[in-house]
Amino acid sequence: MKLLVVFAMCVPAASAGVVELSADSMSPSNQDLEDKLYNSILTGDYDSAVRKSLEYESQGQGSIVQNVVNNLIIDKRRNTMEYCYKLWVGNGQDIVKKYFPLSFRLIMAGNYVKLIYRNYNLALKLGSTTNPSNERIAYGDGVDKHTDLVSWKFITLWENNRVYFKAHNTKYNQYLKMSTSTCNCNARDRVVYGGNSADSTREQWFFQPAKYENDVLFFIYNRQFNDALELGTIVNASGDRKAVGHDGEVAGLPDIYSWFITPF
Repeated sequence: MKLLVVFAMCVPAASAGVVELSADSMSPSNQDLEDKLYNSILTGDYDSAVRKSLEYESQGQGSIVQNVVNNLIIDKRRNTMEYCYKLWVGNGQDIVKKYFPLSFRLIMAGNYVKLIYRNYNLALKLGSTTNPSNERIAYGDGVDKHTDLVSWKFITLWENNRVYFKAHNTKYNQYLKMSTSTCNCNARDRVVYGGNSADSTREQWFFQPAKYENDVLFFIYNRQFNDALELGTIVNASGDRKAVGHDGEVAGLPDIYSWFITPF
């Protein structure tokens, strides 16, 4: 009888252990939560991604957001920009400030910035002279990284679940645009100008973030032509290089075709 009593007493304890194990196994791991957030962003379900991010942050699990942001940048996902924008306009500004690199906040807030081409370490500017249409050719300045010649700010535009940007030069009050014509340096590369109006997709740009040697960088593409902004190889007497649109693949070469976006 004693054996029977002992056995009866052990059964509830064992059952309780089974229940506890089952409950633990049903709790999602941080990796599961990261995967769900990452996939929401990749599929363009940004409202869900923002809700998840705000929930994780409120629960003290901001590291999930941090890891996802890092992975998005390393993987060169354009969707990173849409996710960041939706956080910025959707009560998630603190999340952007805490878990995104500084450059993202500068872009979203419309702060004055410098665009510095990594390959040549030159800052983007507009030339001092104009053509008959009052447009100015864009260059990488051979010397200047400090005056308002190289000061820009971005104006956001949300359309069809994508975020685009108008790049406004503060010195000349003009917008960066890509020409329909090609330059004489390469028959496939398009000339990049500053113009007074910004009413077409030629004045709109989108960004693809990347990471190279621990630096956060951006490929900058024109919306209409899908060409990437770059600086040409030819140097003029002032040490400037003409900005053009590159007709070709660039994402595999962040050391050559990417830009730093830094505070002005």
